[in-house]
This record gives sequence, structure tokens and C-alpha cells, in this order.
Amino acid sequence: MRNHATLALIGATLLTAGMRPAYGVSKEMLRVMQQLDALQQAVQNMQRTLDTQSAVLKTLVEQANDNVNSMKSTVAELRRSTEQNLARTNARFDSMTDRIQALNESLEEAKARLSKLSEQMAQTQNIIQTLNAPPAPGATVPGSGTPGSGTDMPSPANIPDPDTLYNSGLSYYNGGQYQLALQAFLDYLRYYGETDRASNAQFYIGDSYYIQGNYKQAIEEYDKCIERYPRGNKAAAAQLKKGFALVELDEKAAGVRELRSLIQQYPNSREADLARQRLKKLGISVGRRRAD
Repeated sequence: MRNHATLALIGATLLTAGMRPAYGVSKEMLRVMQQLDALQQAVQNMQRTLDTQSAVLKTLVEQANDNVNSMKSTVAELRRSTEQNLARTNARFDSMTDRIQALNESLEEAKARLSKLSEQMAQTQNIIQTLNAPPAPGATVPGSGTPGSGTDMPSPANIPDPDTLYNSGLSYYNGGQYQLALQAFLDYLRYYGETDRASNAQFYIGDSYYIQGNYKQAIEEYDKCIERYPRGNKAAAAQLKKGFALVELDEKAAGVRELRSLIQQYPNSREADLARQRLKKLGISVGRRRAD
């Protein structure tokens, strides 16, 4: 395009020059040639400027691509790290949720426990007075059975108080002393297995095994909670943690069935929400929470 423009300009100049007198041709041609040289020089300068800018632009594009690739790599690594941290956080969250629930329950019963202390002290004084008092003629000592019968039935005075047993189990559980918690809750079920808090005690037995990583034993204890206390307030929690334990044992299909069954039975419960979250993390589609 530059050569065509130059030729056109020369032609126009020559045509103009041809219309003038002959004596002015050489001088006019010289001026035209000078103008053409200046124009050619300006075009070359523009071309060099354009080449330089193109090279700079190319360098900037390459640098931008390198930066984008580096950012993609950083984001991918950050995503992997975040997913790993999230998995660990979810496991800790499940454990902390149960501990917080147990702590709330313990706090709710604190007032009842304090009111029981005075009653227990009165009972203890009565027992001491009874033991120190001489037995009436022909009477038998409580807990000794019929003389000569060879039996030794436990005396009611030797059975631990239900609140003391249960709250001791909760205290051990919240403090991470799971073996002591197991013993306290087992004793509670031994003496008070038909009370309202028996379902809770059975659940915390299973949960003590779960937190220690003994998932098989935890499942057995959760099953007892579900089967023996289907109307207890820990039935849903036991089914939820049973599903979690099955997943931890790589029995994903069984765990998914358990969690879906929980959602179907208790669709609006907090346990159902936790089950939906775990299923979503496993890549399983779940329905939304049913409106009240």
C-alpha cells in the first residue's frame, strides 16, 4: 500500500509538472523528490513504531498468559487443600456437635442436680442413723436376706442415685474420659434401664466407642438405642451416627441407606439436616427439608 501511494503521488506530481513551462521542471521535480523522501521516512518511522508496539503487546500477552496459568495452578492447589481441611473439619464438627448437645443437656439438668444434693444428704444421714441403730430382736439386716438362705440381695441403700450416675457419665464424656463414661452409663442402664434418660445413656455408650474409632462396637450400641428405645429422644441421633459409622467403615451403600431412612422418618429434625449434609458431601442427591 505504501508503494502504491508513492507511485500515485509521483504520477500526480509529474502530471502537474507537465502542465508548467519546461524551464521549471527540474526545480519542481527536485522539490517533489524531497517530499517523497520525507514521506517515505515518515512511513518507515511509523512502521518501526508499530513493530515495537506489537512486540511489547506480544510480550504483555505472554506474561498475562503465564500469570493466568500460575493463578490456575494456585487456585487448584488451594481447592485441594480446602477440600482436605473441610473433610477433617466435618469429622471434628460431628464430634463437637454431639459434645455440645451433651453439654447443653448437662446444663439443663444442673438445677435439678443441685436440688437433689440436699435430698441426697438427708438420705445419707438417714442411712447412717439406720446403720448405727441397734437392730430390733428377730429383725434381719437389710440386704442380708433370710438367715441361712445363702442369698445376698443388694440393698436399695447400696444402689447409686440415678442423677449421680447419669451426670457422672456426662461429665466423663464431656471431659474425654470415655472409659469412665462407659462404666457410668452401663451402671445407669443396669439400675435404671426403663427411665426417660435410658435412651440417652445408651446413645452415649455408642458415641464413646465412635469417638475412639471403634465403629463396629459403636454400631452395635447405636442399634440397641434404636431398638430398645424407639421413642426415646436419642433414636434419631443414634441412627445418624450409625450411618456415619458405616461410612467410616467404607460401607458406603449401607451408610447411605441409613441416612436416607433417617431423613424419611425425621424429615424436619436437626439430625436430618446433618444427614443431608453428609450425603451431599458424598455426592448423593437428597431432597429438600419438608416445610412445616
